[in-house]
Amino acid sequence: GTVPTQIILAMVLAYLLFQNIRGKDVFRMIYFLPYITPVVSTAVVFRSIFSPRETALANTVLSWFGAGPLKWLFEPRPFSQILFGWNIEGFWAGPSLALVTIILFGVWTFVGYNTVIFLAGLGNIPKETYEAAEIDGANKFQQFIRITFPLLRGTHFTLFILGMLGSLKCFDIVFVLTDGGPNYATEMFSTYIQRLSFSLFKQGESSAVVVIMFMIAMMITAVQLYFYYQGDDRRKMRR
Repeated sequence: GTVPTQIILAMVLAYLLFQNIRGKDVFRMIYFLPYITPVVSTAVVFRSIFSPRETALANTVLSWFGAGPLKWLFEPRPFSQILFGWNIEGFWAGPSLALVTIILFGVWTFVGYNTVIFLAGLGNIPKETYEAAEIDGANKFQQFIRITFPLLRGTHFTLFILGMLGSLKCFDIVFVLTDGGPNYATEMFSTYIQRLSFSLFKQGESSAVVVIMFMIAMMITAVQLYFYYQGDDRRKMRR
């Protein structure tokens, strides 16, 4: 949930901040600030914002729209059931509301880092390319689709791999916010390994889970590398 959301938001923000707008350096600093802020401190504040209390900030905002308070981080039911009333069970019900809240925190934390990386990639695109496109009559949207997006393909690839690996080994955010609860609704590889090793003292099982997580990470990376180089081969054949 975090990886595609934060990459899309970061690319849009980077494209906007790359324009000649007033105070863009201040906006860059503001967006990057959550990434360098200690995770534990921000997680504690985030937990207070999404507290199940009626007076919590998130529930107060909901009350402005006539909605009742939610349990947020303490809600194990799927968000589709809470928001839309769908009685779907299993995988297709979607993540729990607690996990969706963690996803929001993850996106808020890392979107600034991705924005800075995209800004670096935008700076490497020659200005002459955009000038030639303007002479040919291309508008801003066409320039973004035909020039900016394809030339940032390597940046997308790098951030996608880093984001996927970071999601697999995510621990501190979940540990501070929910510790895998409620009712294991936010259990991750890392929290499961920690519980096996230091709570249940099953080091053998935890080691097996580590190996499985490593294999999954390698498979995801291999698939991404395959499609990345397949795209390069197709572009070379067109040339």
